[in-house]
Amino acid sequence: MQNPNRLRRTMAIVSPAISLFSLATFAGCGTTMAIPDPAVRFVAFGDSTTAGPADLSYPDFLPELLDQPADAIANEGIGGEDTGEGLNRLQELLDLALYPNATTLLYWQGGNDISAFIKEHDPFILETPDDTDFPFTEALTALLEKVQANVEAAITSARGAGLAVFVATYYPMVPGIGDCDPLPLDTLLPTQSQRANVYLDLLNDRLRQAAANTGATLIDVAAIGNELTGDSVNYFNCNHLSEIGNETAAGLFATAIQAAGS
Repeated sequence: MQNPNRLRRTMAIVSPAISLFSLATFAGCGTTMAIPDPAVRFVAFGDSTTAGPADLSYPDFLPELLDQPADAIANEGIGGEDTGEGLNRLQELLDLALYPNATTLLYWQGGNDISAFIKEHDPFILETPDDTDFPFTEALTALLEKVQANVEAAITSARGAGLAVFVATYYPMVPGIGDCDPLPLDTLLPTQSQRANVYLDLLNDRLRQAAANTGATLIDVAAIGNELTGDSVNYFNCNHLSEIGNETAAGLFATAIQAAGS
């Protein structure tokens, strides 16, 4: 089901019922330009933690929680995007001023950087980074440093554009629920989820540090990890939240936003 509250993607639209945020074509040259959406106040930016795959993602719950109209929240999530790709996309979004009245960026990225690393180095998650003889320590450290640098650059760009920035950590992965795309696993065994979560712990440490270094507000979703993993109803699959889980996450976002006065 396509959620009507999700951001209308930046692509050519041939329907006569064109939404405000769409692409317009210059006559005679075939060039497209983005039309700004002045209604948006909050931009939820990230990967599939923001985009889906559940029918309702966390941004869909924010209008009611923040007492905002539905079109005040833009869902700028793209599944499969890593922090480098996200940094480039965010800069393009800021340069184009697609949301001229936005005040707040909700940033949630980094998981795909870790997924890509696992796929390349240990696709069946046989190793754990907290072992003293972990064979990929140097490569993982380099990746985490790059991720932190990308996140800090994204925050700095957004703050430079006048946006208050909130950065979220990642919730744990759970065994045995659905597939684990993008990992090459039909299901996740308990020992594999434990090892995968060590990677996420290291990622979350970097996200916390990036927020601290840049003055962003941290939304520590990882802090309610036990609550989320305690009931399978919170998960869509092994590494994505369900609608119920997203509603819980949205509550954390809304509380942080309200506490900050954004």
